[in-house]
Amino acid sequence: MSTVEVTRQGPRPAIRLRPAPRREPLFDDERDPESWTSPDQLALDWAHLIAGDARPAVVAAAPPPAIRTVVSGVSADAKLAVRRFVKLCVEVLNGYRPPAHLRRLAQPREAAAVVAEGLSGAQRVARVRRASSDRRRPRRPAPVAVLRLRLCEPRAGAVEAAVVLMLGDRAWAMALRLEHHEASWLATALRLI
Repeated sequence: MSTVEVTRQGPRPAIRLRPAPRREPLFDDERDPESWTSPDQLALDWAHLIAGDARPAVVAAAPPPAIRTVVSGVSADAKLAVRRFVKLCVEVLNGYRPPAHLRRLAQPREAAAVVAEGLSGAQRVARVRRASSDRRRPRRPAPVAVLRLRLCEPRAGAVEAAVVLMLGDRAWAMALRLEHHEASWLATALRLI
């Protein structure tokens, strides 16, 4: 779909909107553990130290390859947890709840980052609303609404979601990850784009 916006300065270039692909790329959880890399981990080569050493090198037997279970679809429990968390996030973005309410649905280690992302998103929504209220004064600001929700369960006990949000004429994206711990689903990551 193409659009051309006509303004007082003349027409602007066309904007092309293309649908997102139906399939998503592989996640880190779907790769073998041996191929996981971390940007914070240094790659150290100890081979030259072992080769120069007079002691015989002890070679550990490689563990048998892990049998990975394939998860098809998303469990009903995971869907319910994601919808509950997304609903709470939208209420925070709309200003109906304080961002601190996200803390109870987040892992303790990542709770501060999840709450900070929720606060940042709420502040961005408030700035957009203030900027739009200068042009015209609506009685009630347009709420943030969920347009689309895509779920993926890369492994049992973990669910990832991509959410398309709408605020007025702007579309935003939200990505999140929930993990199952001790009979409850807790957020480990939240990003607003």
